[in-house]
Amino acid sequence: MSTDIQNGEDRRKHLDFAQSIVTRMSAASSSSKSLLLPVVTATYGYGIAEQSEGVALLGVCASFIFMHLDANYLKQERQFRAIYNAVASGSRVPNFSLNYADLAPKDACVSKERPASKFLESWIPDKSIWLSWSIAPFYGALSLVGILIAAWGCLRVD
Repeated sequence: MSTDIQNGEDRRKHLDFAQSIVTRMSAASSSSKSLLLPVVTATYGYGIAEQSEGVALLGVCASFIFMHLDANYLKQERQFRAIYNAVASGSRVPNFSLNYADLAPKDACVSKERPASKFLESWIPDKSIWLSWSIAPFYGALSLVGILIAAWGCLRVD
């Protein structure tokens, strides 16, 4: 691919591609949250009604699974925003490339890291993503409620 400076129309189309992916990642993040709510409502409700701490803990596990999924959506969304910003600022990005690795200098692409650490890096988002306002408060609160319900179930006196 050519890394020539894009003309105006190509740049607008490239920005449009990146923006549509950012929009899809944002919608997927919202969908994961809306799918989780009935799951935790059902598991926590059943855990309270039947005094079943195991079912409440299943809701907590579901919260952690959806939190990881949502964190990965946010990670990818941030990467595509970086691509968008690079194209918008006129940086040398290959025409119509949506590959985040194209933003890094060529020297940085030759990594001396072990394959295991590269694998973990691709599957586990950074600390800043876990602590973002859209992940930690939402999933933390849902998980805390489930843990409290499970603890209440364990401590109840029949």
